[in-house]
Amino acid sequence: MQAELTARGRPVPEYKVRKVEEIRRLMESYKVISLAKIEGIGAKQLQELRDRLRGQALIKVEKNTLVMKAIEKLAGSKKEMKKLEEYIKGPIALILTNMNPFKLNLILEKNKSRAPVKPETVTPIDIVVPAGNTGLPPGPVISELGSVGLPTRVESGTIWITKDTRVAKAGELVSKPLADVLRRLGIEPLEVGLSLSAAYDEGVVISEKDLKINPQEFSEEIKRAHVEAFNLAISAQITIPETMPSILQKAHVEAFNLAINAALPVIETLPHILRLAESRAMSLAMAIASKKPDAIPESVLKVQAVIQQAASEKKEEKVEEKKKKEVEEEVGGLESLFG
Repeated sequence: MQAELTARGRPVPEYKVRKVEEIRRLMESYKVISLAKIEGIGAKQLQELRDRLRGQALIKVEKNTLVMKAIEKLAGSKKEMKKLEEYIKGPIALILTNMNPFKLNLILEKNKSRAPVKPETVTPIDIVVPAGNTGLPPGPVISELGSVGLPTRVESGTIWITKDTRVAKAGELVSKPLADVLRRLGIEPLEVGLSLSAAYDEGVVISEKDLKINPQEFSEEIKRAHVEAFNLAISAQITIPETMPSILQKAHVEAFNLAINAALPVIETLPHILRLAESRAMSLAMAIASKKPDAIPESVLKVQAVIQQAASEKKEEKVEEKKKKEVEEEVGGLESLFG
């Protein structure tokens, strides 16, 4: 068997060949191959994550060159695998699993923890110190707080920060005095943990942006899509068990209205047809009466007046009931204020 050679034509060390083969076998045995950024992650935190994911996923930290070599060897058996190489930048960890990559990313997000900002490092986020009691006694610390732009006052023997104050913008260098003040105040502004930069899942490479989903928003989108698909299926009269009751109900309503408008005299429609005819006749009588009062019998006008009076009283009752309900709600709200 011919030995593998480096770019300079030298034989590849045996231990590297064995390591690449080990990585290749591991990646071949899992359905999902993920890459996670580990910059700024401590060994303790990484071990804690390993323990939490035990039995669900395997975390391996290897040299990027060895991982890329293993990917090259798998390219023939795993379609589109080589696309993962463009995401191998900086310190990374392999996370191998058979679970859904979106679920894996949610687990990693939930397992992130707070961390202090280190001096002379660039903050990725705005750092805001909230207003409130610091719990610190007055002394030289007041000048330390003032030196980083925090407005203070002394009250009841402790130092208070008088308003929410942004002490650093995203992308700015955090000075040592600021880092010391944040540590003294117990403020840990950073969120530290693993973040997936990409995941390979059965022939598809999913980027970091696409892996981040909001379960609540996703659930609402699914519900909305279901409603729209259901309504479309009913309009298109797609006869499946889920739509048949609604299609039949809609057809019944449309047929019933058509029968009434066509004055089709059957047992089900006759009461509605007669009421409709009476209503139209009364409207016609009132229209004639407005032009020629004497043309319509007085008895008909009296009946219409009674009907209108009843409708008016019913409307007034509804208005009064609504006002009464609003007053009761206001009183109830006031009672809750006073216990």
